[in-house]
Amino acid sequence: MRYYYLPLLALLSLTLGAQSGPDGTIFLTNPSFEDNVPRVGAAPRYWSDCGFIGESAVDIQPDPQREFKVVKPAQAGRTYLGMVTRDNETYERVGQRMSAPMVAGQCYELSIQLARSEMYMSRSRLTDDEANYVKPVKLRVRGGYSICDLGEVLGESPLVDNWDWQEYRIKLEPTQDYTFIVLEAYYKQPILFAYNGNLLLDNAQPLVPVACEQDLDTPRPPRADVVVAEPEPKPAAPTTPPTPERARPEATVASRPEAPAAPVVKLGNTRGELKIGQVFEIDDIIFQANSATLEQESEEALNEIVNFLRQNTDVVVEIGGHASYRAGPVYASRISEERAVAVIDYLQSQHIGSAQLLPRGYGKSRPVCTEDTEACNQRNQRVEVKILKLRNSR
Repeated sequence: MRYYYLPLLALLSLTLGAQSGPDGTIFLTNPSFEDNVPRVGAAPRYWSDCGFIGESAVDIQPDPQREFKVVKPAQAGRTYLGMVTRDNETYERVGQRMSAPMVAGQCYELSIQLARSEMYMSRSRLTDDEANYVKPVKLRVRGGYSICDLGEVLGESPLVDNWDWQEYRIKLEPTQDYTFIVLEAYYKQPILFAYNGNLLLDNAQPLVPVACEQDLDTPRPPRADVVVAEPEPKPAAPTTPPTPERARPEATVASRPEAPAAPVVKLGNTRGELKIGQVFEIDDIIFQANSATLEQESEEALNEIVNFLRQNTDVVVEIGGHASYRAGPVYASRISEERAVAVIDYLQSQHIGSAQLLPRGYGKSRPVCTEDTEACNQRNQRVEVKILKLRNSR
């Protein structure tokens, strides 16, 4: 006989249906992120993966196969949620319907146990080398009206740099009556460059109404009854200073040959170096109004991308879709990603392999102008090609 474990609070939220507590408390289903067994690349029961197309899903930890070397015991129950940020500007998130809608203008407190794993091994998306996704990231909470709707950022934690489980209290400030919640791992801000980091989540509590002017002290120290995993001891610092010059990398830099300059290429209306991070803006890729269907006059610009990728088979690119500044945030996110996928579908029809392509929808998050004119609106509805990886570089 197989037994299934589900926390009492999760069962309660299922029973309540679309109800809140008498004091306005909102419940989550499976708030301890429990599942039958730990699994990588899968969301816990009653949570939906909301990550990027082409990337793996979140993980139910601790890692049973030791693939990622995440071994920290759960803070509550048997399993917990693991999420990462990546060096190619993608990151992980999950979502679900809440037991009742939030009330616009009412603030809520989300109390949740967060930690960072000392080891979270995977492949770098930029170099394809093995990397430890160990840098600290934050938990960001969003509200929306459907699964994976990224409507509004309601609140976020500080950077989670603790190895042990600690309670974080996050104030959520909705401006609308959202029915769904999304939890996402996110980078330190301002984002100077994307990086590989990890975040562990366990034992989320119901959303409790609080006064919006109330300050929440985060994080709290771990409770005395919780057994936490101790981090690996760091090696002791050397007691004697290193030999001058010999220990300094600067002393040998002059003797190293300079790296060859990256070749300069033209794609679209951008001339730039063939290097990781270079973005090329592509003119004349046109879609039917409010649609991801390509117009016939886009063929020349699309074939320019085809020829570029045929000539540079070691290049992996992101096809980025950008939406009108006038569009609503949910619609903009959806239509920009659908248009990026439509461009990739065309490229693949011309025998460009999927290993060279990654779609991404930016919505209206990166406008090139904000004037309320038709010319500005057209400029914002653009497609960009960004170099993510050079497969022959190390």
